[in-house]
Amino acid sequence: MSSRLLDRIDAPADLKALGYPELEQVAQEARDTIISVITERGGHLASNLGVVELTIALHRVFDSPRDRIVWDTTNQLYTHKLVTGRRDEFKDIRLEGGLSGFGEPSESPHDTLCAGHAGTGLSIALGVAQAEANRKSDSWTIAVVGDGAMTSGSSFEALNNIVHLNPEKMIVVLNDNGMSISENIGFLTNWRKRVITHPEYQAMIGRMRALSKRVPTGDAIYRLVKRFNDGLDSIILPTVFWNEMGFQYLGPVDGHDFKQIEETLYQAKNSGGAVPLIHVVTHKGHGYEPAEDDPVRFHQPSSPLGAGSGAPTYSQVFAQTMKRLMREDEQVVGISAAMLEGTGLEEVRREFPERVFDVGIAEQHAVSMGAGMASAGLNPFVSIYSTFLQRAFDQVVHDVCLQNLPVTIIADRAGIVGEDGKTHHGAFDVSYLRCLPNAVVAAPMDENDLQHLIYTAYKHPGPFAIRIARGAAVGAPLDDHLKELPIGRGSVVQEGRDVVIFGLGKAANAAVEAADKLADFGISCGVVNPIFVKPLDVDLLFDAARSTRRIVTVEENVLAGGFGSAVLEALAEAGFGDVVVHRIGMPDSFIEHGTAADQRRRLNLDAEGIVDQILGVFFPETAARAS
Repeated sequence: MSSRLLDRIDAPADLKALGYPELEQVAQEARDTIISVITERGGHLASNLGVVELTIALHRVFDSPRDRIVWDTTNQLYTHKLVTGRRDEFKDIRLEGGLSGFGEPSESPHDTLCAGHAGTGLSIALGVAQAEANRKSDSWTIAVVGDGAMTSGSSFEALNNIVHLNPEKMIVVLNDNGMSISENIGFLTNWRKRVITHPEYQAMIGRMRALSKRVPTGDAIYRLVKRFNDGLDSIILPTVFWNEMGFQYLGPVDGHDFKQIEETLYQAKNSGGAVPLIHVVTHKGHGYEPAEDDPVRFHQPSSPLGAGSGAPTYSQVFAQTMKRLMREDEQVVGISAAMLEGTGLEEVRREFPERVFDVGIAEQHAVSMGAGMASAGLNPFVSIYSTFLQRAFDQVVHDVCLQNLPVTIIADRAGIVGEDGKTHHGAFDVSYLRCLPNAVVAAPMDENDLQHLIYTAYKHPGPFAIRIARGAAVGAPLDDHLKELPIGRGSVVQEGRDVVIFGLGKAANAAVEAADKLADFGISCGVVNPIFVKPLDVDLLFDAARSTRRIVTVEENVLAGGFGSAVLEALAEAGFGDVVVHRIGMPDSFIEHGTAADQRRRLNLDAEGIVDQILGVFFPETAARAS
């Protein structure tokens, strides 16, 4: 029989009978399990280590799933999964067929939603609380929101409405670890700093110092009063802020002290009046020294660095090219939304600290800010993960494209992303960008394409979007000099008589490999690197249509409205009704987690899948012989 207490926790109710020494043991065993699995498997590490005690305390005070615990975001649910009946499956988290790295209602009734984007938790929790109130339920709704998510405008929209509706059975837990992924920015972070550096505050401190020099033991009194005053700041300032907003502020609470957390949670349940907001202070990476020392790096230590292939990541190539442009032109600036490290812009900021802007988890603001900069003569590059760029669609439409402003959007992590799964695939950006007037939309086949596209976007006088894949590039040599590419012109990678593959972006490399495999079957397969989705190189397309009558498109985007759709539209408009087009891409469904290689294999986006599709559609007799 296992000696681990954690192995006896099959449901949250099992935690309620434990004393504090036993809870400390469970917390340590949960932390050890997370470290062991995630350092080998990959996943969100530092954030999960910071909420171990908070998670256990919530499950002791409340009765999940009758009481609904809503996390913002759900990548912090590892301890929650360990104590809600999924302990034995945890070893396979984020693998195909294993537990999701996020909340997943299909796994457990303890998970409310599979939310993977920050800034949604408060709104979701308010909706849940109102639904429970409408049903006359006596269950509680607890929103656990990180201070990083408080940089999101949607969080403030929700806070405003929570105060207005004032649901009786709702509690907000502010998990304050001073971080989102990158270091937090914004007025909440700088709030106390502004107060203690205010001239009137400093003048008061000066008067105290002067008085202390004129009275016996004055220095000792000054130090004592100042220490008391500094401590009072940290208590009074947040209390005033949240109480003035309309919440009942409780805290700050040590987020690694079970007794403090539980006492405050019970106080919140019995408080009455305004919605309680519990300020819990935690340490991201708590209990694992490498993550405590470098919580940014250990936020998600599985993120690809490009070291495996020896090639840089696409994000690193973007950063290197940005630095080249910024050295030559002071009008070039970079913007990201709490993703400086992931997008490569942290490297750029080290050289140009005044020209790289992290706006926090505020993608809409990032795009509109870029529009404002462009309207005033700057040349902004706004780099945001594709999955998060979705949140700023209106700003791309209204503030950038409608105004026809020279803002370059870098849709990072476009296409398949692997273990993060359905909340994070960049599956829609081609569809939602190519429909926009004035927009140029492009995708590089390799890192050399990318550096030239960045330069082309820099020179272009209007909106320009470049989608780049996650992880290492292909190792293509980089030209010494940047050049402006002709917009709307692709390139023929290799000629073919029987069929032509148009592979968009990263998929062009799989297309080349597939063409080589098809040659073994005696099939002459051409490959085109279209580079541009909009405007499409119709000359290349029409030449291929005339010569082979068989076109295959491959893209890591949903088929609906994607690159293949653009090809079909162009051919139909030009009257190529007898040309057969077969599209390979992401289906009309959300793609579950697993390795990127497994996902591409399942979706026929790897070389073998492309070959199978081409043989099956165009050369069935050859396919039959091969099988």
